[in-house]
Amino acid sequence: MHPALKFLVHQGLAALGRQTFRFPFGAFFYLTYRCNLRCRYCDVGIGRAFPTLTAPELPPEGWRTVMAAVRPHTDVLLLSGGEPLLYPGFRQVVADARRLGFSFLSLNTNGLLLEPDIIDAVDAIIISLDSLDRQRSDRLWNRAGATDRVLGILDGLAGRRHPSVMVNSVILPGNLADLEAVLDFCVARGITFSAGPALAGNRPVAGLAGNPDFHRLVGRILAAKRAGKRIAASVDYWRALPRFPRFSCHPLLVWRFCPDGSLLYPCSRLHRTIGTLAGGADPVDLLTRAAGGPFFEAGCGEACPLSCYMDTSRLVRRPLSLLREGLYRLRAFSRGHRMVF
Repeated sequence: MHPALKFLVHQGLAALGRQTFRFPFGAFFYLTYRCNLRCRYCDVGIGRAFPTLTAPELPPEGWRTVMAAVRPHTDVLLLSGGEPLLYPGFRQVVADARRLGFSFLSLNTNGLLLEPDIIDAVDAIIISLDSLDRQRSDRLWNRAGATDRVLGILDGLAGRRHPSVMVNSVILPGNLADLEAVLDFCVARGITFSAGPALAGNRPVAGLAGNPDFHRLVGRILAAKRAGKRIAASVDYWRALPRFPRFSCHPLLVWRFCPDGSLLYPCSRLHRTIGTLAGGADPVDLLTRAAGGPFFEAGCGEACPLSCYMDTSRLVRRPLSLLREGLYRLRAFSRGHRMVF
């Protein structure tokens, strides 16, 4: 089903006060929890960092089974971790995804292990960058020399039509001025800028709410988006973010899978699973059993202010905001450009 039709279905159900796990916009694979950085802010949602988690990792043939089960529902695949390029079968997963008909492959990476063939094999690359100050950034990531490598990679990727390139930044009370510089860095190179607040559990870390420097940063991001620059997430999201509003979350607009192929329900932040697809299970059957029927409620009592949850959840309930976002993207991005969220 075309993404526009999926949005219409989800919007229609939202108008009736319902949410369905059917018609996902993509599938998100955590290929591994291992990582070659030790970022100080890393929190998977249960008070732990990715590298501290342990889980069996499917071999490529296991992921092939998962992809075959997912492919009838979406042709968008998002590969992440941990650091997904530490997964030894990464190239095989990408090749199998293409053979199975996934038309859009996105890689979320810290960039340290990127190689030319990987860059050419995917449609979008999302790279972490939280400061241009090399010493401060290296301390934040707990790895000397990492920032210099990432900046070099981004300079090399700037201006490419394929893959699309996005920088993802984590907003902390201590790097607000740094992120204004990262924003300028991205705008100057035509790189899409994305950012979201650091979380403690599922709420923003202390020191952001009511912080005038945080409001200033968001104001600059909004101004850049309105000026036609490449800014991820909608105007609605950026306008609402400083208030950290509660919202009705729809976390299953994207299906997310752990390294062992198990399906997360209702979302990654709660870190609960309902069964693995590696043995050939049907994802809709697993979700139907977990939800007790064709509809579900997240029911977590939280409202994570990350664009992948907050923005998409709000847009399916705000058709005019979705239309406005489409117009912004027509202005900012070249024809045929595809990006995530």
